[in-house]
Parts: sequence; C-alpha cells; structure tokens
Amino acid sequence: MSAPSPSTPAGTGTETGFPVPGRPIIRFTWNTGAWLDVFDRHVQLIKSDLARAHAEGRIVVYLSCPISSRGGGHFGTNVDIANDTARWLSQTWGERFFVLNPTAYQLESKEGTGLISRHLEALRGTYPGLTLEKLLALARPAGGDYMRMWSRVLIEDDYIAARRRRGRDLGGAFDAYYFQGPTDVRRFFAHASSGQSLSGQMEEYFARKYTTSREFYLDFATADTDHDRQHLLDLTRVEDATAYEARRRAFFTYYSVRASAAFSLGSHDEWNTLFRLNQARRADPDYGPGEEIAAFFDGRQLTLGDTEQPTVPGYGKTGEPPGVRAGRAEVAWPYGAVPAPASQSGSAGA
Repeated sequence: MSAPSPSTPAGTGTETGFPVPGRPIIRFTWNTGAWLDVFDRHVQLIKSDLARAHAEGRIVVYLSCPISSRGGGHFGTNVDIANDTARWLSQTWGERFFVLNPTAYQLESKEGTGLISRHLEALRGTYPGLTLEKLLALARPAGGDYMRMWSRVLIEDDYIAARRRRGRDLGGAFDAYYFQGPTDVRRFFAHASSGQSLSGQMEEYFARKYTTSREFYLDFATADTDHDRQHLLDLTRVEDATAYEARRRAFFTYYSVRASAAFSLGSHDEWNTLFRLNQARRADPDYGPGEEIAAFFDGRQLTLGDTEQPTVPGYGKTGEPPGVRAGRAEVAWPYGAVPAPASQSGSAGA
C-alpha cells in the first residue's frame, strides 16, 4: 500500500492500495482523513444490516447498478431505477431474499446523505465543526472511495454466523450478485409513465421530473459560467438551446440503449471481485465449486462461461505489481505467480 499523500486535519490526502489486504483483489485510490473515517463507519453500518439479514435466514443478493451521471445518465434517475429494480426483485423473488441496494448508502440518495451526515456527527470529537458541506468543499468522494467501501463489504466476512467460514474474506455474506440490465431500466420507465413506447415513457418521465424536481430541473436547465457559477439557460438563445437539446439527447440515448451495469465502472470492478472470489471459493475446502457466488444479469442467471471470465477494469488502478497479470487492472492473481507468456519464458510461440 502506498503512503498517504499530505493532508489537512480533515483529510484531503489520498492513499492507494487493496481495500482488504488479506484478500488483495483490486487496487483503488481513496481519500484519507475524515472521508476514510466516514466510509469505515459506513462499512460497519452496512455489515450490521447484512448481519441482521443473516440472522433472519435471508438469502443475500448484491445489486450492482450504475449510480453516477456518466455518459448521459442522471444520478437521481439511476437511484430511482435501482430502487425500482430492488423492489421488483423483492416482489418476484419473495421475502426470503434480502437485496442490498448500494444507492441507499451513497451521497447520490437522500438516505445515503443522511447516513453520512450522521457519521460526521459521531466523529465531531475528532473533527470538531466539520459538516458535510465543509468536507465536500475540501474533497469530494470519487469512485475509488466508494469501491474501497464496497470491496470491504463484498469481501470481508468476519461477522457471519458460520464460524468455519468467518474471517476468510471470501464474501461469505453474499449468495448472489444481480447486475442491473436494460430490461430492468425499461421496466422502470413503464412503471413510471403511461406511454406505450419506450420513447414515450422516457419523454413523459423527463417532462414530469423537469417540472416537479428541483434537482433534476437545475441539472438540465442551468450551465456553468467561466467563473464557476451557474446561470439559467435561455432557450431563446441558439447556444443555450443547443446545449439543452444535447443534454436531452444524451439522457434519452443513455436510458434507451446503454443504461445497465455493462456501462458502469463500479460494476466492472464488482464483476472482477465476483470472479476472483469465486476462483478462491473453488479452491477452498469450506466452499468448493458448489458454493460459488451466483451471478444474474437482466433477470437471468449467467452461464458458466460468462462468470469464469474477468472484464476490463472500472475504477481499479492499472499497473503491473508482483502477482498481477500484465495488461489488466491491478487484480491480484489468487494462485501465486502467473506463468510468463511464451515470448518471455523462452518457449516458441505459434
């Protein structure tokens, strides 16, 4: 793990490393100081929710979904879609299941903002006078902060009931991952509007949110100036009208053909985490091939071939430290050193 960079008392430095050193899977860079303490408290809160689900005998499913506004998406809409998908899973799969919805714990949702503010209140002895607004002004959490948190949640299992598996860092709290797909997105828009086509449903949703949600309106009706200030778009001006239409088109393009875990950086890292955990489970005598973590995408279980391949990295740091395959993200190989390619080992290639 790299040494933290210089930071203020509240913490605006960064650190790079494996979120769970005992199970080195993917390296991330995250903020230190207050943000690190906040996210560590967040991990404990989520673990307590998972422990309660286990105590109730629930089957635990992690929902992997887009959250950020990258590529034309909108964070508020992503939260709405994730909540709708979690409700659908709970209704169709039944009360035996517990779906861990990450949007409920991130700043993009009101629930997540409230929880993080509560953590800061609990940390006021360490960071007197520090509010969420002040901390955000110092440094905003990025993908690496959240992926460090979610990696710990997905990997660490020091609290599960099964003693033989406790503390093995094999994701023992989880039975399945559900990767949100385009069918889930279209189901949401069908639920949220009365339109007959996907285009009509998205148009109705956009128009309603634009007129009823202050946050949604400001995200589409304002633009940044050269002085880091915002101004309302004047649609009678060609430049502003062009900018507005470009945003609308990006929104409709994203949610009609792209909105799924396949276009989420965090979901890419979560897929690679699933892949590595299952590799380790297959080799572990307390698990074995019959107890790998199941994977679902877009309402169906994925095939053997799907789940036995890694994908390109998301927020994971790239590089080639010892024990990591060249040309991929910094994903630790669970079975020791990787054999060198033929061109490096001296054997003839085809």
